[in-house]
Amino acid sequence: MPFEARADSALFTITDVKVDVTAENSAVAREQAFAKAQSDAFSKLAGRMMSEGEIGKFTLPDTQTISTMIKDFEVTQEQLSSVRYIGTYTFSFNDKNVRRFFSGQGVRYTDVGSRPVLALPFYERDNGPVLWSHQNDWMRAWNHAGNLGGLVPIVVPIGDLMDVADINDDEALNYDERKLQSLLRRYDAGEAAILFAVPDHSLLVAGDQDSAIGSLMIQIYRTDRAGPEAVQNITVDAKGGETKKVLFARATKKVHKALQKNWKEKTIVSPSNGNRLQVRVHFEGLEQWAATQTALERVYGVSEIVLQSLSPKEARVDLVFQGSESRLRLALAQADMTLSKPQINPASFGYGGGEGLVYELYLNRFRGGL
Repeated sequence: MPFEARADSALFTITDVKVDVTAENSAVAREQAFAKAQSDAFSKLAGRMMSEGEIGKFTLPDTQTISTMIKDFEVTQEQLSSVRYIGTYTFSFNDKNVRRFFSGQGVRYTDVGSRPVLALPFYERDNGPVLWSHQNDWMRAWNHAGNLGGLVPIVVPIGDLMDVADINDDEALNYDERKLQSLLRRYDAGEAAILFAVPDHSLLVAGDQDSAIGSLMIQIYRTDRAGPEAVQNITVDAKGGETKKVLFARATKKVHKALQKNWKEKTIVSPSNGNRLQVRVHFEGLEQWAATQTALERVYGVSEIVLQSLSPKEARVDLVFQGSESRLRLALAQADMTLSKPQINPASFGYGGGEGLVYELYLNRFRGGL
């Protein structure tokens, strides 16, 4: 009894696709613009999903092929003259058709998206680090940053009284874990990324529109383990002629790209890496099972879910997925689900990744009652 896994549409949706085409008349310009918008949108989707090593050598398919993968589109803005068409589009792609295309091309890709990550941009000033202060130029840059979606959507906190109560300027690396979890729940984020930026003195004293001189050094810390863990250092050097505001905007894009790349490296697979895992789901009633099933259907990276049996308190399910078991666990975690370590229980179950192995699957919010 299979039921379909539905990928989250955000991963397969490309927004803000801008085109500007001039032709012999407006009708031809519109037609050419639409074709170009489709190609540009699919190029962005490929860049989002494919491995870094293959993006550069990837050849875009023709517009007719791309059109078979488009589920729907929206024109969010347009201007038209007698010979020119300017438009902005949003495209939603059919996840199954996209996977089928990439698999047919033999390229490595990921279809596992992360839960939103909450950016905490601490900024080092002469009198110490700041987070919520109006003197935090680094926070201001993130507040003005656009296109923070992708495999790892970035959320920037608003800095209200509750936020300030949960983490202070001097708590970048010694935050209260309980308060950090409260902060994450308010923003529906899976974890926080502490983005600690240290400017050269020339940058520190410059205004947004002043010429940028020097470097901005950024250290990225992850927070999903026992404490803050430094994972990457990024240095952004000023370019001739750019302002401090432009440099900081470029730095946000570089950090955003680094977070996407890191996630992609953890979740990318080859199209031949198909696997199947049999699990057991416990629940207290049909409402819990319905909620679990709904969450499971939306898990990235799970291509098919096969219900083998259902009783009033338990379901046995096959998960068809790509990549390793650890990748599956990561994908499930983004939907707030946990797959247990296999337990040996040959007498009572004998069902799972090997003879006598039991895998348990549950929505985290129901675990306490089971």
